[in-house]
Amino acid sequence: MKTMPIRSIALAVSLLGCTPSVWATTSAVDVYGIFSMSVDQPTYGTYSAAAEVATDFFTGSLYLPQSNYSTVSGSTASITGSSSPFPVSNPYAASASTTLGSNHVYAQGSTLPLGSLGVGSFSGWYDQTTITGGTGTGTMQFTVQLNGIVDVGAIAGIASYGLYASSVHPALLASDLIVSPNTMPTDPWLLSASGVTSITSYTIGASPYNDTTTLFTSTLTSPDPSGIPALGGPAPMLYVDQILTPGAGQSINVTLTGTLNFTYGEAFYLIGGLGTNIVDGLGIFCASVISDTCTTPTIDGTGATTLDFSNSANLVSIVLPQDATASFASGQPYNVTAVPEPSEWLMLLAGLGLVGWRARRRS
Repeated sequence: MKTMPIRSIALAVSLLGCTPSVWATTSAVDVYGIFSMSVDQPTYGTYSAAAEVATDFFTGSLYLPQSNYSTVSGSTASITGSSSPFPVSNPYAASASTTLGSNHVYAQGSTLPLGSLGVGSFSGWYDQTTITGGTGTGTMQFTVQLNGIVDVGAIAGIASYGLYASSVHPALLASDLIVSPNTMPTDPWLLSASGVTSITSYTIGASPYNDTTTLFTSTLTSPDPSGIPALGGPAPMLYVDQILTPGAGQSINVTLTGTLNFTYGEAFYLIGGLGTNIVDGLGIFCASVISDTCTTPTIDGTGATTLDFSNSANLVSIVLPQDATASFASGQPYNVTAVPEPSEWLMLLAGLGLVGWRARRRS
């Protein structure tokens, strides 16, 4: 018997939140080159969105997916399934709000209306940043606290956070695509673009199956260099950092750290994004292969799946090299501190040792 994870539109829906690239690491090594940006773009901002991802395959033009978004800091964008023309017994809900340095999202659902593939939310912020006080390059350190409560029921879900840096304004990363808040509310920026550096990231998969290997994987695998999947074999699983199986009130409390190499005096955008998606159909289906049989596994979870990250994620600290100063276009008072370089630490410790030795000599 063979089962195969679904690799259709429903899987693409699960990636509409801020899902980091699977090759991203917690340590960034890129050093930015010459900075350029459009004068028409604001140097800092927030974006919050809640939206359905729907198809008119079943309903024609009768069904219009709901969406709501806001660029006002601290305001809430939200939708609910209660106003759907195809009502269900347990309507979905999604919401998001954003302030500089903090992302807050929520999504819940169990049975989506006919024509709806999923519901999700996205919270994103960006701030133009320049580091001065030195020459050449330096390294800055970041700490982010990710907190949430997850109920895993009969439907799959995914939540993903990422902290990024880019020399290009986030609104321009998708300039070559037909992407706007009106057409893609929960994916307004192309944060997987080649010019974007991932500082740190974390992705959580909520699976309605007790078997953690059924839908997601937490093991990175190298892609087939030919780009051609093996016929009849299992399709690649969706990579996540943490897999949750059916159960209510599962607490998420993760401290993320990462580093970014920067060039003194060159501006870049610091970008934080957090997304959630509840996806109907992100389950298991059987592929017909000659001389093969397949049995679809039974869903173990019951009830609604809830991804509650309304109290998360928060950028709690930025650490700079000694004598370095961070300038943010917004003027936001992030928790920024400076520490001596490793060589200076050694000199300081040597000096303290010399003082202690002299004190002992006097005694």
